[in-house]
Amino acid sequence: MFKPEDFEIIDAHIHPFEDPSQRIGAYSSEQTMAEFDAEMCRAGVDMYAGSVIAKGDPEDFKWIQHLNRTALRLRDSFPRYIPGIHIHSKFVEESCAELHAMKAEGVKLVGELVPYFLGTGTFDTPEMAVIMKEAAKLGMVVNIHGPTRPEAEFLAANVPELTVVLAHPGEPYGTPGWTARERVEFVAEHENMYLDISGTGLFRWNFLRHFVGKYGAEKIIFGSDFPTCSVGMNVYGTLSEHLTREQFELILSGNFRRIMGM
Repeated sequence: MFKPEDFEIIDAHIHPFEDPSQRIGAYSSEQTMAEFDAEMCRAGVDMYAGSVIAKGDPEDFKWIQHLNRTALRLRDSFPRYIPGIHIHSKFVEESCAELHAMKAEGVKLVGELVPYFLGTGTFDTPEMAVIMKEAAKLGMVVNIHGPTRPEAEFLAANVPELTVVLAHPGEPYGTPGWTARERVEFVAEHENMYLDISGTGLFRWNFLRHFVGKYGAEKIIFGSDFPTCSVGMNVYGTLSEHLTREQFELILSGNFRRIMGM
């Protein structure tokens, strides 16, 4: 079995924090960001990427801007962090302007976007399509939380030029028509779609071996959803799968590097 030090590992799905309202882990209430960074290092993660989130449904775009600028401050303090930022369908013009402002700051990742946390609404609305098209023009990558099949189909049909990462594989016994098997099949069929393996999925034995065997390793991206989930469990769970070195290299960092232009 390979070890973490055998590979570069980029965790493409995490949620860092600056204040207690942004600590979303069930048992991370006393954790500091320095401890967060140290845990990443302890698990063998070289870099980590994702958005700062806090629960709310804003009536003012300044709240979204606050989360995004928190991500920039954390990037400045923790160099291994790759910031992800937020947009919001209530604020189309503001969101498009924010994309340009963040691109000027060197940011290329949007999300993870979490509708039930941020009140953004679904991903299959005309408002969201306008914002996503702007992200595509800027060459940005968007990570979205557990979309329904109609939402994923909407983005694939209406913004085919946008690189979209679907967060969380889901369960093999999940929603009919949108189980883990069907999500991976959908991703494999659409050039602009990828899947990060955070959350549910990986703890099912042979998950990666099954899907890599059917569709290859080029569309799968490593993520842990730390601190909601254990980064160490996800690292070692991935490495316990029966894959080749080349397949691990793609999943653990190569695919994310490619779509981010790193």
